[in-house]
Amino acid sequence: MTIPFDQWPEWPQHSDRTRQKIEEVFQSNRWAISGYWTGEESMERKFAKAFADFNGVPYCVPTTSGSTALMLALEALGIGEGDEVIVPSLTWIATATAVLNVNALPVFVDVEEDTYCIDPQLIKSAITDKTKAIIPVHLFGSMANMDEISEIAQEHNLFVIEDCAQSHGSVWNGQRAGTIGDIGAFSCQQGKVLTAGEGGIIVTKNPRFFELIQQLRADSRVYCEDSSELMHGDMQLVKKGDIQGSNYCLSEFQSAILLDQLQELDDKNAIREKNAMFLNDALSKIDGIKVMKRPPQVSRQTYYGYVFRFDPVKFGGLNADQFCEILREKLNMGTFYLHPPYLPVHKNPLFCPWTKNRYLKSVRKTEAYWRGLHYPVSERASEQSIVIHHAILLAEPSHLSLLIDAVAELARKFCVTH
Repeated sequence: MTIPFDQWPEWPQHSDRTRQKIEEVFQSNRWAISGYWTGEESMERKFAKAFADFNGVPYCVPTTSGSTALMLALEALGIGEGDEVIVPSLTWIATATAVLNVNALPVFVDVEEDTYCIDPQLIKSAITDKTKAIIPVHLFGSMANMDEISEIAQEHNLFVIEDCAQSHGSVWNGQRAGTIGDIGAFSCQQGKVLTAGEGGIIVTKNPRFFELIQQLRADSRVYCEDSSELMHGDMQLVKKGDIQGSNYCLSEFQSAILLDQLQELDDKNAIREKNAMFLNDALSKIDGIKVMKRPPQVSRQTYYGYVFRFDPVKFGGLNADQFCEILREKLNMGTFYLHPPYLPVHKNPLFCPWTKNRYLKSVRKTEAYWRGLHYPVSERASEQSIVIHHAILLAEPSHLSLLIDAVAELARKFCVTH
């Protein structure tokens, strides 16, 4: 049995309440934080407070994208030319390009086989006297080992920026993703579990980092301290000038959508988590299939993507692209919903820093250098894994059973036993 593509849950999702929030922005005549004071707090500040409360931290700064969030975090920490930042080799390219954008060098480290997150044991051997920070990425549906990473960072006096683009709401030892390191950076791009089409968020517990990040994203300006003294039509942003900033401000429309979406995040994450366990139980019984392991420290797991691995030998030599193509045809899913993992950054054609004069001057690495790197676990992951978008985890169990049946049918078809 197959189902029409439009019977799988779509993403993003919205409601009349979402449209009402957007209408409020239309009627307010304040469409950006650089707009004038209307007597009501901006949607951006309302969302920032709500997301800070959600994560249990005092400070939150929305921005234009997850990529921008990472870059501003690095700038706030004073990282720049001549510095090195350790990043996982398996991640979206933005983790590495954010480092390049502050003129520093991304140093890749391979990932753990069971989580596809950065391997703490390999971090140690990548540290040099130029290393200034580590960016662990909580990837797909896993969290990096923040206990070990924090210990290494403390021992070597390094900053930790958590890349939480795919992990809004995950919890490690009682702490939300993004609140364990010095700074947490989130993405709100179309596919993320918290989305406004585009957008980013930065959280921190450090008041100095907060002050700098505000200025970095708003042309060196910050919100005035006391809005009660403002008249209708006054600017709420005031000049500061402690650090050179640019315009990376989130619009009021995007902030309104995020404020609305945040209300349902924990509930939807709970559904995804329950359905991921349902898939884990069923798929792990299929010969040649392995599901990802969940560290005991993770008490709540957010799934941007549900990942499982397959043994190519037991599936007739299929690669991940071929496996996905067969499943998509059987399940009526597009590439947005079912696909292989990213190519490792050093192998990804979208990662091509040698094509920009600026990067050649700042990090001085050639195409031969980047393409010549080798990270075996990351490379195997991209060849032998399947990623299912989190929207599918909102489907009814009967729909998910079709996915399980399709994988089982493939296993029976190729059924190579040893």
